[in-house]
Amino acid sequence: MRQDKKVKDYFKRAAEDFDNIYDNRGRIIERIANKLFRKGMRERFKLTLQLCSQSNNKTVLDIGCGAGRFLIPLAEREMTGVGIDYSEEMIKLAKEHLKRYYDRTKRKLQIEYICCDFLNDFETDKSFDISLAIGVFDYLKEPLPFLKKMKSVTNEMMIASFPAKFALQVPIRKMWLITKKCPVYFYTKNRIKRLYSLTGISDYEIIKISAGYLVKSKI
Repeated sequence: MRQDKKVKDYFKRAAEDFDNIYDNRGRIIERIANKLFRKGMRERFKLTLQLCSQSNNKTVLDIGCGAGRFLIPLAEREMTGVGIDYSEEMIKLAKEHLKRYYDRTKRKLQIEYICCDFLNDFETDKSFDISLAIGVFDYLKEPLPFLKKMKSVTNEMMIASFPAKFALQVPIRKMWLITKKCPVYFYTKNRIKRLYSLTGISDYEIIKISAGYLVKSKI
């Protein structure tokens, strides 16, 4: 079975459970695990929004958008967002979140969701001011082509997350995903630096977060 097929199958099964992490919903054991081992997800969420805080009226591409948790608060700042994910279940959740937002506020946000594979299927004749890839490189065996394409569709700023290779949570996460038949890949700072050098990006900042890194780069 192809590596990307394994990842896609995992998110097909786990889409709702994964989305629940942001609100710490689910079974008691899952809520405890979220607090103990998934602090980094909430940390990178807040930091990503902060890094975009001066970017009103910009266009943003959220690659691997999942259930669309980033685009709603960004679109509230008058940003125009496109979210893409190759998981139909994740895109369905994203559209449901957006509908509930509209039902609650009666405010229409400029967000479009597309179900497709970014690297192999996503085509566009325009570029975006900001591109995000949060929680994506965890599952990429070959990250360089993905990062290069991400650069090619970005005008100003890229924000990407990378799980740290030497973090306390790594053995537990590895074992968990092995049981789910889902591959996962980890990064050192030096590997991230090599990756960005090969992509032709020199203006970037590696920010340490819990169990990983958030990288902000300027194009």
